[in-house]
Amino acid sequence: MFNRGPSHALRRLVMQPLWLPVLITMTALISSMTVLVFIIYGGLNRVAPLYTHAKHVAELRSVANTIEHDREEQRLPSPATARQLNELTQGTRWFAPRTRTWLEQAAAVLRDRNRPKDQAIDHALQCLRQAEQAENAISLGMIEKAYDAARRALQLALATLIAFPLLVIAFLYGLHGRLVAPLGRLADMLTMLAERNYQPLEERGTTPTLRPLLSSYNQLVARLELLEERHADRERELSAAVDEAMRSLLLTHSALTRAERLAAAGEVAAGLAHDLRNPLAGIRLALHNLESDSTDPDATARLQLVGGEIDRLVDTLNGHLDRVRHRPEARSTIRVDEALRNTARLQGFHFGDKVRLHVRAPEDLQCRLPETGFRHTVLNLMNNACEALGNAGGEVRISAEVRQRELHIIIEDEGPGFSPRLLTSGPRAFVSEKDRGTGLGLTTARRFAQECGGRLELSNLESGGARVLLAIPYGSEVGITPEPISHLAQ
Repeated sequence: MFNRGPSHALRRLVMQPLWLPVLITMTALISSMTVLVFIIYGGLNRVAPLYTHAKHVAELRSVANTIEHDREEQRLPSPATARQLNELTQGTRWFAPRTRTWLEQAAAVLRDRNRPKDQAIDHALQCLRQAEQAENAISLGMIEKAYDAARRALQLALATLIAFPLLVIAFLYGLHGRLVAPLGRLADMLTMLAERNYQPLEERGTTPTLRPLLSSYNQLVARLELLEERHADRERELSAAVDEAMRSLLLTHSALTRAERLAAAGEVAAGLAHDLRNPLAGIRLALHNLESDSTDPDATARLQLVGGEIDRLVDTLNGHLDRVRHRPEARSTIRVDEALRNTARLQGFHFGDKVRLHVRAPEDLQCRLPETGFRHTVLNLMNNACEALGNAGGEVRISAEVRQRELHIIIEDEGPGFSPRLLTSGPRAFVSEKDRGTGLGLTTARRFAQECGGRLELSNLESGGARVLLAIPYGSEVGITPEPISHLAQ
């Protein structure tokens, strides 16, 4: 979004006032050092020949002193002295033009054996003295020139040493105005940022030194303001997420509380099932005795029907106990039409003539299901439909058919129908719209459908009344070919 950051602008701010004075200072320093080096080098070039010449003059004086000493001792110069004189004559560079000639004459005189000894030595000494005087005279002039040059070099070095600090002080004074003031302005801007004051600064009317920094600062302010807005949005999102997590936690807590209530109810139901099995066994035995003593076929049939329901109740209680022990009920092949009609007849005995139950199901419809659970589920659904009619009574329609490899049990009534809340949230345990209801009937039916791999659907009819669909997968191992059957059992 931005091509240049504040660090770039800060570097430009610092480097812009620094580069020119620093460059000039470094140039002056290097120039001063160069001048001093050349002065020293020139002085060495002037002193080095004088030093060498002084050594040669000293050697020349030493030879002259040796020859004079030999004369005092009344002896000829030694071969070493003659060889040293020859070396000075041939390998030495002299300042005076005639020095080499005088040295050659002195050497020749000393080699001449025809001349008297004293005369030869005097002549050689005279040549050596003349050469030494000539060289000393020239050397003195050169020393005076070297002295003058060294004095001028010293003056120049002193002037350089005095001028360089003054130049540095002047440059530092210039840097104070170009560096300290911008840095102070930068400190003020950073203080504004620390206080979250994201107001941009005016760039017009500012010095060129500060203008790049102000431009980068304004870009930084815009970016920080955008990041601040994003941060606020992120905080709102996190707050909403925390609120949602709290709601989920409360719902989870409610679900756990409900699960605890269901677990407690299950324990109570298991205890009741265990306590009711023995009385039901006694009732079943009494009904069996009544069946044996009865001579009325209709009474016998009713007693058998009641006995079958008692057997089913016992099986239901055993099923509840098995469910507590986590042992699901085994599946068996049942006739769906017979189970529906028998359940409808029991509901007819319970509700009397005010409720009319109509069952429509193929007579050869069979399916492998947990029989006790299926009968108990159908009984709960029929009982809810009959109770929904109230004292006015009405009609309850029960039908069974196979659609798309599913067994559909449909129960419709003419009551007020399900409430919108129940249709939206679904059945829940211990939540019922009836005065003395528990909500366990629909909850148990839905759990049975889910355990069988099916579903329970609740809806309302357009003409009024409720509609319950119990859909269970229809196994291919027990298949039939359904045919329309108009038989209705009441």
